[in-house]
Amino acid sequence: MLTRSLRRRLLSWILLPLLGLMAINAYVSYGNAVHGANEAYDRSLYLAARTLAEELEIKDGHLQLDVMGAAGYLFENHTGSRLFYKVTTPQGQWLAGDASLPDVPARAASAVKYFALVQFDDALYAGQSVRLAQLTHVMEEAGLPHPLVKITVAETMEVRQQLIEHILRDTLSSQGVLLLAAALLVVWGVQRGIRPLESFRQQLADKAVDDFSPIHSSEVPRELRPLMETLNSYLERLGRLIDIRKRFLDNAAHQLRTPLTVLKTQLALAQRNAEPSQLQHVLRAAGQTTDDAVRLTEQLLAMTRVEHAREMHSPEVVDLVDLARQVTRAHSLRAHQEGDDLGLEVQAPDVQVQGVALLLQEALSNLIDNAIHHCPVGARITVRVGKTWLEVQDDGLGISSVDQPHVFERFYRAAPSGVPGSGLGLAIVKEIASQHGAQVSVHSPVLDGRGTLIRIHWP
Repeated sequence: MLTRSLRRRLLSWILLPLLGLMAINAYVSYGNAVHGANEAYDRSLYLAARTLAEELEIKDGHLQLDVMGAAGYLFENHTGSRLFYKVTTPQGQWLAGDASLPDVPARAASAVKYFALVQFDDALYAGQSVRLAQLTHVMEEAGLPHPLVKITVAETMEVRQQLIEHILRDTLSSQGVLLLAAALLVVWGVQRGIRPLESFRQQLADKAVDDFSPIHSSEVPRELRPLMETLNSYLERLGRLIDIRKRFLDNAAHQLRTPLTVLKTQLALAQRNAEPSQLQHVLRAAGQTTDDAVRLTEQLLAMTRVEHAREMHSPEVVDLVDLARQVTRAHSLRAHQEGDDLGLEVQAPDVQVQGVALLLQEALSNLIDNAIHHCPVGARITVRVGKTWLEVQDDGLGISSVDQPHVFERFYRAAPSGVPGSGLGLAIVKEIASQHGAQVSVHSPVLDGRGTLIRIHWP
């Protein structure tokens, strides 16, 4: 489920670490509070031992303790817990108090605290847990050969345990309230944070099937803008591809309807005609119609490939001289069969452009094919490569000034009605030139009122 919901993933990534951090914080806070409470109670226990030490005195060679004087402090400051005491010599000889009270073992000896030599330890006394404080006291005014005495005070743990439980409850309750408040704020923040994403999703869902326009939203966060721009770019490409395919289908349906209808009629005439001479004539006409339909289909497919070229090919460095030499050589046999003179002139030895070699070959092939197709037999066709241009010139009948502004339009035919053609050759050249940042121009007549020159020029 976490992989299906961005909201749940965000909440889990935030709340689970937050829960862990708060647990650690609660543990540390609880430990610090308990340590502070124990320090306070240990200091109070030390003060009790100090009070007993101050009430010790030597009279007639005997140690005396004014218990009543010390009892006031002890009872006033230790309500809720019970205190026990014992006074011994450093050698362990009992002097006063409860002789069965345990001593603080040597292993628990600690550093000097509260400006006096005092040691603390936990022990069992009369079957219950007690906290021990053992104070080493010097009685210099007594004049004894061994003036040191040890005063041990024990305190039961009831009040301490109550305080620790109270601290634990307070810590858990405060951390719980803090966690609940943080969780609510995180949930609210995540809800608010992903609201623009939901709005973006809704805009995308509300788009019509044929609507590929980009989505613009000022509420989209900065982190989501690259996603929105990528999606808009994809919508643009998808819309362009669908539009190209739609145009191809529309053009194919419109342009192929006529030759196929003519071909169907010719085949019907061939079936009804028994005269061999007329049958051969009808079959030749049907063959020519088929050739025209095939050429039209090939050019429709070529136009579609050109329009898809941006998504299919990456630009590279193209040598125009080498490219022109290859394309001219590929068309030389057909030109010879048609009785035309096809040649190549190189006016610049090294001409390189950035582009797609297959598309530039397609453009030059269409220019040469157009010249061979529309020129009379015996025409002179020249391919030239200059420093910033590539052109094809012929000495045919030329193109009228009325037709020249329209020759690069799709399906526009400037040739007489008797000359077959699809009107797509120069449109393909125009599209390829546009994709390569080049311009296409036509000049006619070229010399003595005849000829056509079509140039692809890189500004």
